Amino acid sequence: METVSQLSRRKACDLCFVKKIKCDMIKPQCSNCKQYNTECKTTAVRRRIGRPKVARHDTNASAETDSPDEHEAAALKVDSEHSAKIQGLEARLARIEEQLQQVLSVASAALASANRIPESRVITMSSGEESDFDNAIRVRNTLLMPGSSTDTSGPSAGSTATSSPSESVIRASSPNLPPLEEILPIINTYFSQINHAIPLFSQADFMRMLHDWYTHPARRSWAAWAAVNIVLALGSWIPTTPIQDMNFAEAETAFKGYMNNAQSVLAELVTREQDLLGLQTLLGLVILYQTMANSKQGAVLIGAAVRLVHRLQMQSRNNIEVSYPQEQGLHRCRLFWIAYMLDKEISLKHHTPSIQLDADIDQDLPSSDPADGVGDIYTGDGLVRVNYFRLRVRLAHIQGRTYDMLYSTRSSKISMAGRQARVIRLTYLLENWRSNIPAEMLPDAINSRLGRMERILMSALYGSFVGCMVMVHGIWSQQAAWMKIISDRSLMALQMGRTDERKSCINQQPPLPSAWKRCVQLSREFSRALMQLPESDVNIWANLAALLSCLVIILTNMFQSPGHEDLEEDRQITQWLVRMLNKVKDLSVMVPLTQMHVVVADLERRAEAAVATAQMKRQALQERLLMMSGQASWGQEIAQPEHGDDENVEQPLFWDTEAVDFGVLDMSNGLGGQTIVDWLDGQYPQGMDLGEAIS
Repeated sequence: METVSQLSRRKACDLCFVKKIKCDMIKPQCSNCKQYNTECKTTAVRRRIGRPKVARHDTNASAETDSPDEHEAAALKVDSEHSAKIQGLEARLARIEEQLQQVLSVASAALASANRIPESRVITMSSGEESDFDNAIRVRNTLLMPGSSTDTSGPSAGSTATSSPSESVIRASSPNLPPLEEILPIINTYFSQINHAIPLFSQADFMRMLHDWYTHPARRSWAAWAAVNIVLALGSWIPTTPIQDMNFAEAETAFKGYMNNAQSVLAELVTREQDLLGLQTLLGLVILYQTMANSKQGAVLIGAAVRLVHRLQMQSRNNIEVSYPQEQGLHRCRLFWIAYMLDKEISLKHHTPSIQLDADIDQDLPSSDPADGVGDIYTGDGLVRVNYFRLRVRLAHIQGRTYDMLYSTRSSKISMAGRQARVIRLTYLLENWRSNIPAEMLPDAINSRLGRMERILMSALYGSFVGCMVMVHGIWSQQAAWMKIISDRSLMALQMGRTDERKSCINQQPPLPSAWKRCVQLSREFSRALMQLPESDVNIWANLAALLSCLVIILTNMFQSPGHEDLEEDRQITQWLVRMLNKVKDLSVMVPLTQMHVVVADLERRAEAAVATAQMKRQALQERLLMMSGQASWGQEIAQPEHGDDENVEQPLFWDTEAVDFGVLDMSNGLGGQTIVDWLDGQYPQGMDLGEAIS
């Protein structure tokens, strides 16, 4: 039997002994055990009893004497340390789970508050409802709903990616998607309408990947999850039912949640070269950012997308033909042209150099008559066809040349004569591009001849054309006519609100008279076409620069020619454009619409004043001609003003001091009083100041 001297208690509990920390031995639980939330106990251990020294040569006897006791003590010690270590790890894991849940809850509350998400659209999923893919750790998840209350495609509360670079992006613990039957209609809508015109994905490959996602959970990847979210975002981009009075602040919420999901894995996408999912997701994000209030992130992402294109060697036709089958090579070629057209359009829009050089391209343009019909759009009767995809690529080429020839750094060193020659050349390219569009698909006909999706696509395409034409002719030049009309206050507001994109426009030459008339005509056509669309079908953010230019051009034309024959239509157009501007001025961080609103209001006031004055003069002229006609028919002399030179009497209109054209007066004797007015309407168009008719 063991004696008291053989058993002893350590001066530290098991936990403190294992962790080698000082134990205060407070009972029933020391401070360290209390902190780690573990049981405080001290195991009695054998104290090694001193044994007599033996000669070195007697090793066998010594081993036989202490072997059993030492083995037992060592075993006991190992068991104690193992037990304490397990208890410590369990306590630590419990603390980590508790802290993680607190972080997730705070992040969810903050995000819901920032995005103004209704409580009905934030659901809490218990640990027993998690997917089969997430079996390791059961945590309570809060899912942000992108579209509907039954959607579970978003990441957990702590996994929602934000749209601002200054906000944190936290990824989901596992990639989850809603049931297939819920998302399949959106996916079908995307492939039947949008992807047919801009072939971002191969439908066969995508549907195969989607099938594997639901049938083989072990094969799921973040890249596939991001690609599906991009397709859902693009499919939700346009409302199923046209909306006549749209709230643009809430329009983005239909697809922004899916975008946030894709952004949460952005770091993995920009370096993914084993397949095309990374590039396709990046290009999808750029397309979506072009339709949002803040499009600058798209300008950043297009750089990463084009660099990924270069790493995949898509700009080389020889590389694609040698390395891939014909179908895969064709799809890669189309992806290259999508990246190209986005790069060139963003380059001109933001006045930054494009990344893809035209001289470094060895690819054929998209076919105007592809065998699979990708890019083709038809009129409603199916009789007229054009390849939308090829039109977009050709326009992107002209947009790129516009920046290189007029707005690049090296273009600032050319002479005025050389710059004017470039303007003429670019105008020819744009007009030649427009001539390839069938008459049935031009702005005046799209609302009567095309289906809904075709109208949306062609109106956006025409908006890019008008925006490019405006940039070519220097409408925003410091010497433009409308700059000389507005007040000093408006000039100051324009200077304060001038973005980096518009600073490079001020040194351009103002438009020539013929170019100004052409810009007025194009602005009127484009605005008239958009007015007939429901607001949900107007790509307001992508066409905002073009719409602002159209508004400025039409208002300036009303001021310069207040009696032109399209005046009433221009009034309706400007009222619609101003209303749209008022709806979006507080939502954009890219364009300082508040300052532009001051300029537009000044222009509108001056244009309406000019129109009112012209109408008053016209009415006075008509009355005077009628009076002159009636008096001359009786052979009476024209009466002189009774007030004479009285300064207190309001001065006559300026044409009262001009000599009367008696030839016109003699003609009025034969035509009659009312007929002279009709004759003047025919001989002197309303665009001419009728005060000069009798000078």
